[in-house]
Order: sequence, then structure tokens, then C-alpha cells
Amino acid sequence: MAELSGFEVLALVREIDLALRGSYINNIYSLGESQVLRLRRPEEGDRWLVASPRRGVWVSTKVSERSETSPFTSKLRGELERAKFLSASQADLDRVFVLEFEVGEGSKKLVVEMMPPGNVVLVDDDGRIGQVLREVRSPSRRLVKGGAYSQPSQRRLSPIQASPAEVAAALGKESTVGKAFGRNFSIPKKYVAETLARLGLKDEDPSSLLAGREQEAAEVLARIVSAARKSPSPCVCSVQDGEDIFAVEPRAFPLVRKGASLSELCDDLLLADVESDGVEPEAQVDERRRQAELTVMKLEADAKRLEEEARGTKARAVEAAKSESLAEALKLMEAAGLRPRRAPSTAAAAASLLYDEAKRLEEGARDSLAAAKRIGKKAGAIPEKVPSRRKVLPRRHSEWFEKFRWFRTSGGKLALGGRDAGSNSLLVKRHMAEGDTVFHADLFGSPFFVLKEGKNQNDAEVREVAQATAAFSSAWKTGLGAADAYWVGPDQVSTAAPSGEFLSRGSFAIKGKKNYVTRNILEVAVGLDERGRVVAGPESALAPGLKGYVILRPHKEKGSDTAKKVLKELQALAGEEPVEATLDEVARALPTGGGKVVRKGTESRAPGRRPQSDT
Repeated sequence: MAELSGFEVLALVREIDLALRGSYINNIYSLGESQVLRLRRPEEGDRWLVASPRRGVWVSTKVSERSETSPFTSKLRGELERAKFLSASQADLDRVFVLEFEVGEGSKKLVVEMMPPGNVVLVDDDGRIGQVLREVRSPSRRLVKGGAYSQPSQRRLSPIQASPAEVAAALGKESTVGKAFGRNFSIPKKYVAETLARLGLKDEDPSSLLAGREQEAAEVLARIVSAARKSPSPCVCSVQDGEDIFAVEPRAFPLVRKGASLSELCDDLLLADVESDGVEPEAQVDERRRQAELTVMKLEADAKRLEEEARGTKARAVEAAKSESLAEALKLMEAAGLRPRRAPSTAAAAASLLYDEAKRLEEGARDSLAAAKRIGKKAGAIPEKVPSRRKVLPRRHSEWFEKFRWFRTSGGKLALGGRDAGSNSLLVKRHMAEGDTVFHADLFGSPFFVLKEGKNQNDAEVREVAQATAAFSSAWKTGLGAADAYWVGPDQVSTAAPSGEFLSRGSFAIKGKKNYVTRNILEVAVGLDERGRVVAGPESALAPGLKGYVILRPHKEKGSDTAKKVLKELQALAGEEPVEATLDEVARALPTGGGKVVRKGTESRAPGRRPQSDT
């Protein structure tokens, strides 16, 4: 069975560091105890990081998007959303990943410990624990929220800078060379075998065979560590219990295949195990359901017994109230099992105590029935069969322009819009070309839209891009019904600020005449194109190419709530056809701020004025 050692961790942190440097966390999902981080660079597409306390951490190209979010993941998301990835490192040569993120003006570290039972810890920049997956309270170590984080203690020697003296001391303690390295140095069994193979020895050879070769042994260890750190050769080799991943191509084990990266091999050999870790074993599911059903039966039996006792006690209370004899009333109390600390002085007082006891029994019966109903409902939610593991699909290839807002006009031209200051700047500086037209809303907080080959734009296309520019501007969040926009040629867009003025990031100066397009209605069509991509833009441009769509207008609610409603509507419009779009993809396509669905599909356009061009 494949398992990462500290040598693979050493190579993986370098891969992670190179792949994710400068990217931002967009979302975090749950996969059992594992965390799946979605990261994004302004100029690139999404990157996915699997962080499993049992299997390891790597950049994945095969992990499928999740909808699950555990309470721990929700807390992580709240702390790390939009955090900038700074670096990945390793604690000594341990199986500990340390991922550092820039959060506001400070930083946080996400520490993934692979030593059993595994843990995920979020550490603030003051060294205090902000979140912890599994609290530890032991004499040797304490991991609790608010406490100081300490790395796992290592009793064995690190092989990173093993000295000849340390090798000699280890050989002196043990009878065989295998025990000398395995028990005294922090080296996994597979690398003990590799070290010995390079020394021409076997695990069971006596320690005396290495006498006088301590310097050579220390150098072999140093070379393996250096290769894993500086020039890894990822591969899969055949070992005693199957196949395993190696950061350094070994001599001790038969090679099965080489990999382009350790992350690729982790996807191939470990990702399925990560997904299995997130599925409860069928035997546990059956036992959980059985225990719930037994509890419901017991509670229902208790409720029935209490109801019967309440009826009997109430009947005795009626008799006691009618009785003129205190002695007879006391006998009725005794028959009901009621023995108060102070005996009543009258039959009426005894009857009152019996009535109170009957009420208490009735309340107990109601509570038992309510608990039985609650537990029964939970038991009904337990699946009869364990859901099969989700098939892992390669991620859909994204076009270069999908990092921007985009749509095709009714004339087939590509319209691209900025999402933020960074993508505004990227769009204008790298993708605006001669022959394009550039659009901007006539207000603060507008994206730039570039219509490729816009020099041949027609009136309908001008209206469409102007409407999109207005809809994706700050006017949407403000709740306006319409907004003006204008278009210019690329030669009118300047990165230089007018004299005495300052241009913030993502802003540009416009020179010359602006061609205004007024009263652009703030609404967007949102739907799925023929490839299943979520697209948002003007209805007149998108409707012919969408499987189904909804029309949104500004509305005061959370953007996440709007995204959920839109996804639900798109799923309903698709009927039995599967919708693979995710909630995050829908949210990413929508204007910033909430919205409401005003119509769907191919319903007729509501009466209203079309945007007018003043060109």
C-alpha cells in the first residue's frame, strides 16, 4: 500500500511551493477529515490542493469538486478565504506539511500532521492555535484552541545531517544494520532498505560489517536527502505489500513506472484512498442505524409506560379528592408509588400531590415521544447502503478567456470583462488589441469590457456589451435599475494618469470622445452553454446558445443565497439531464451582490425600454 514518508514530503513541499506561490484560496471543501482547497491566481485558472492528515498534501488535477462542508472546514474557510499562499515547508524530515498564508496584515500556518492519528492545525502568527481538527491532551503534548502550537517530538535522529559519530553510536547499540538505521534514525523502512542497498548490505547483516564505513554511510544518507530536496525522481516501485511512491528512484526495489511529479503519482495511488476515508464503512452505518432503531423502540416503550402510569395516578387522584378519609388517601398515594417527604394532612392535599405526579408522568411521556421522533428522523436519514465512492473525473479544460467575465455577442464576437482591479489591468494591458472596442460604465466601480474585433460591431452588439458593463459594475450592488456606459477605441485608453492625478490599480485614463449608451437595464441572463459552462450576460446575446437560463435583477440578499437559487433553477430547467456546474461556478458568474429571478428560459421579455445608443 502506498504511503508517503518524510522524503516524499520533502519533495512535495517544493512542488506545492512552485505551483501555488502567489495564488489565493477561493474555497475549501470537506472530504471526510481531509480538506480540499481551491486556489486561484488572477492570471490563471484554478488549482486544487488535497490536504489529508492520513494520506498527505499535494496539488491535484483529478480531485472532483465537493459540496460537503464539515463544521471544521467551515471554520477554516472563515479564517482562510481569500488568503494568499506564501510558502510550503516541512518540519525537519517529519511527515508534517506547513503551509503559510498571508491573511490581512498578518499570516497563518495550516499544519498537516500525518503521524497517526493525523491532524490539521491552523496556527496564528503569534504561534497560537486558531483551529484544530483533533484536540490532543497528553502529558507529552497539548493541542487545544488558544494554546501554543508545538511540533511533534522526534525521538530518533534526523538523517538530514547525520554524522559518522551518530552512525557509529547507532551501530554500537544494535545487532544488525537494519535495526541500527531503522531504530535510531528517522528513516522509513523503504529508505532503510535503499540506504543499505547503496552500501551493498542487507537488513539482517550484522552491524560489525559497517565498522570503519561510518563516514560512507553518513554520506549515502546525505545524498538521498539531497536528491529528494533538489532533484527528485518521482516513481512507483514494487514493494512487499504492493506498490509504493518514491521521491528518489531506488536500487532496492523494482521500478514500475516514473512520474512527471509526485503530485501526479499521489493522484494515481492515494486520491482514491482519500475518497474512501470520507465514506463511512457499511458495517458502521448498519450498526448506527440499528442502535438508533433500538433507542427509538425503548423511548416509545417508556412513553407508553409513563402514559399508563399517568392515567392510573390521575384516577387515584380523583378517588382521593372524593375520599373523606386521610388514611384511604394515603393508601392511594402509596399504590401510586408516591412517598413525599412530608405527608399530607388532608385527603384534598393528597389528591393535589397525586394530580401533580400525573402531570409529571404525562410530561415525561411527551418528552420520550418527542425524542423518539427526533432520533427516528435521524435514523431515517441514514442510507440503507453506503453511497459508492464518487468517480474522479479529469477537470474540464478551461479556455484562456474564462478567467475573465465573458460571453459571445449575438454577432458571435467575444466580449471580455474584468472581475477585479487585477483582471481589469490584465485585460487592458495584455488582451486589448487594435481593432477592438473598450467599454466602461459611467460611474465609479466599473469593470472594463473589451469587445474583440469590435471595430465591426453593430448596434445590437454595442447595446449588449454596454448592458453587461453596467450590470457587472457597482450599480448592481447599489440596486439601481439602469446605468449609462460608453465605448472608445483602444488608442483612447492610456495607462498614464493626467497631470496631477493618480490612477489606482486596474484604472486607466480615457482620452477623446466617449460614445455613450444610456439607460442600460441592469439584468443578466444566467445559463449553461453547450459545454455545461455557466455563462452570464445579456439575454439577447446568450439565449440562442443556452440549454436553459434565468434572468436576474438586483435584489438585497446575500450573493451566496442568490447563487443557490440560480443553481436550483438551472437544475430544474435541465430536467433529467445532469447539471455538472457547481455552486462556486455559478457564484463566480454572477454580478457582485444579490439578485432575484424575474423570469426563466424562453419566456417573453417583460415590457421595457431598450438601451439607447447616443453614438
